[in-house]
Parts: sequence; C-alpha cells; structure tokens
Amino acid sequence: MRVAIVEGFQAGLRMSLKLLTVLVPAAALVFLLGQLDLLAPIARLLQPLMALTGLPGEAGLVFVTGALLNIYPAIAMLGTLEFSVPETTVIALMILICHSLIVECSVQARTGSNPLRMALLRIAMAFGAGIAAGRLYGLTGDAAATTVSHVAGSVPADPVSWLQSTATTVALMSGIVIAIMIMQRVLETSGVLQKASARFERVVALFGLPKSTSFLWLVGNTMGLTYGSAVMIQERERNTLTPTEIDALNHHLAVSHSLIEDTLLFVALGAAVSVLVLPRLFLAAAVGWGLRFSSTRSG
Repeated sequence: MRVAIVEGFQAGLRMSLKLLTVLVPAAALVFLLGQLDLLAPIARLLQPLMALTGLPGEAGLVFVTGALLNIYPAIAMLGTLEFSVPETTVIALMILICHSLIVECSVQARTGSNPLRMALLRIAMAFGAGIAAGRLYGLTGDAAATTVSHVAGSVPADPVSWLQSTATTVALMSGIVIAIMIMQRVLETSGVLQKASARFERVVALFGLPKSTSFLWLVGNTMGLTYGSAVMIQERERNTLTPTEIDALNHHLAVSHSLIEDTLLFVALGAAVSVLVLPRLFLAAAVGWGLRFSSTRSG
C-alpha cells in the first residue's frame, strides 16, 4: 500500500508538471488575445454555432481548444475567461464528451473502432447535450448582442491578476490530479478493479453492453481513454474481447469516460456535477442500445 501511494504521488507530480506546459501557455494565449482586443472578433465568428447552445461566442474558443487538444488548456481558458455557472456547466459538459479527439480516437482505432465515426459521434453528442443543457438553464443565445462587451471584460486586466488566476488554477488542478493518481495506483495494485469488474456486469448490461466488457468499462471510467489506453490495447491484443464487443464499448466510452477525474476538474471551476455526469451516462446508454438494436436487425 505504501509503495502504491508513493508511486501514485510521483505519477501525480509528473502529470502536474505536464499540466504546467499546457495550462500556462493556453492561459497566456487567452490573456494576450484579450490585451490585443482579438477575442471579440474571434467570438463573433463562432457566435452563430455556439448560439445553438445558448452560449456566447468566446465559448467556442474553449470548446474547439478542448476538442482538438485536451481538457487542460480548455480549463485554463475557462479559468481566464469569465462565464456564469450555467455557462461553465454547459461548456464543461460539451468538452467532457468531445475532447482530445486526435489522441483518443487514435487510441480507439488501435482497439478496432473507426476513428472518424468516433469523432463524428462525439461532436454530435456534444452539441446535442449542449443544446439540451442550454435550454434547461434558459440560455437562449441572447448573449450574441453583448458578446463584445462580455469578452472585453472577461480577461484579467493586468499581468499580476492573470498570474494569480493562473497559479490558483494550476494549484487546484495539480492537487486533484495527484489525489486521483494515488487512488488509481492503489486500486490497481490491490486488484480492486479486477475484483470489482464482476460486480459491474449488471451495470454494463444496463448500458446495452456485453457483460464481458465490465473490466474495461471500469478502466475507461476511472482512468479515462488516454490513461487507460495501455490496458485497453493490451486486452485487445490478448483477444479477451471480440471486435464487436470492443467496438460497442468504444461507442459507449466515446460519449462517457473518466467520470471521476475529468468531472472533478470542471466541478472545481463551479460546474454542476449532476449535469456533467447524468447526461453523459444517458447518452452513452442510448448509443449502446441503439448500436445493439441496429446490429440485431442487420444480423
């Protein structure tokens, strides 16, 4: 146990250092764009698309960054720009569904799924969830008329304020990452994940997944696609699952994965945890059962 804690702490520190190389440049870019008065024009370009979800145009910057890169620079932008709690929650929900497309779709391709299909699925589900959540919060897109002023006042006015904001975000994220890395390492070395997988067979069945996917379902929802990719690829190479079973799991995880770490990172910024978790699980279940019924009919 002690060794696992030390290893988890060290892994958390390494990940925190990696966060610095992503968070700080991303936050600096937003600060620089704000100082050069370039955020408002970019926001106007993205406004028609983001208006579907009731969000202001600058939310598009955050979403696109998260989708193409990963959640960490998106978090840095959320920490630099000022959004209301409902806006933060809707943006976070969309990013949790659609982030790191290049990396994570490549991982899913390694396990046998079509990467383009995975990417299109995640983009569609992200906007579907964003539109629904935006309507739930009453975000009607009226922010379009006030986008310029909203952007102008959303970036720290001076370097000192920016440094304080960025340092707070990095410290908070690092603490969460270190704690989760320790927990994950303890669960791995103690064999809890392997033992718990049998208990989750009924859970994965509710999502329309084969019971044989329960272990990798736990891996994907505790370690995420990026961190858990090594385990998932290893299991695929061992042929412990059929191509159909792994593809069904990938469709589910494309919409809902890393329910602990990624969710907590956005909750730390003020997003509502229930809105970040429940819609993802519902959409993942809908995708799983839809795929299962279509396979049955075609078979």
